[in-house]
Amino acid sequence: MAIVTLTNVSRHYPAPTPGGDSVVAVDNVTLDIEKGDVFGIIGYSGAGKSTLVRLINALEPASSGTITVDGVDITALKERELRGVRRGIGMIFQQFNLFAGKSVHANIAYPLKLAGWSKADIAQRVTELLAFVGLSDKAKAYPEQLSGGQKQRVGIARALATRPAILLADEATSALDPQTTHEVLELLKRVNEEQGVTIVVITHEMDVIQTLATKVAVMEHGRVIEQGPVFEVFSAPKHPASQRFVGTVIKGVPSPAETAALAARHTGRLVTFSFRDGDAAQARVFLDLAAAGLDFELVYGGINDIRGRAFGNLTLAIRGDDATIDRTLAVIGERTSVTDLDEQGAR
Repeated sequence: MAIVTLTNVSRHYPAPTPGGDSVVAVDNVTLDIEKGDVFGIIGYSGAGKSTLVRLINALEPASSGTITVDGVDITALKERELRGVRRGIGMIFQQFNLFAGKSVHANIAYPLKLAGWSKADIAQRVTELLAFVGLSDKAKAYPEQLSGGQKQRVGIARALATRPAILLADEATSALDPQTTHEVLELLKRVNEEQGVTIVVITHEMDVIQTLATKVAVMEHGRVIEQGPVFEVFSAPKHPASQRFVGTVIKGVPSPAETAALAARHTGRLVTFSFRDGDAAQARVFLDLAAAGLDFELVYGGINDIRGRAFGNLTLAIRGDDATIDRTLAVIGERTSVTDLDEQGAR
């Protein structure tokens, strides 16, 4: 069941100069975010990702279309009614947005005070959250005394304070180093799996999506150009922008120029094998080549993993007589995608 639905949603801003055209930040977007999903929205700067988040929590109004959050059409609500909807949506930010003059305890307690919780209930909830994010010993500390990762943990605890059904994470790991990013992503996984919170992740980082998300939408120029399960979109991207993103973490079939450079450095016949779902398929290719008496070396590509499912491309320089290579590639090609770069005329 969808917990967030956007139907033909657009967001326009007034023209920056008199007589100019309006700026289209989000352009006719339709999305369903299912309850319990970790839904990633990825795109380069200016793609419209952050605007889309502000539309979901009604910090900005849609220019057209409808947005339904937990069964409520928020585009039809007045500001007073929207406050209740926002209480069911937590948000964490790239720069943490903590109150510098408040302790960790007070930062987490702040939304609970606004919601009218009693002091006793606030104290109990803050204690629970500090334990959950691993900061029980930091209740009296102030933000300036914390590392970036600790600040983001406080931000996550604060966002969860009122027990929201939805958590929006807008570039939440962009300011963190790789190790701290991994720790924060593992914490967000626990938020989703242990507390059942639906998470919407806005990012330009492929690693974040493949580590955390279950589904993904790729945005470009305000439009959603591709969407679906993360493995399907990343292992077989259809749109050029999606292909560029995948190319930042794993190399595909070499371009003609790359193939020419490889041919200059390596002897043998250049062949790319494309894999989906299974390290065993890779091992079988190597075994078949070796059994045929062929010599080979890996010269390009790589394999990636998304939640235990492998995909990628490996280009090998294969040495031996052409007839044996042809026969072996024919056998391998019955179960694995094979691109013979010699036959493509790339060399």
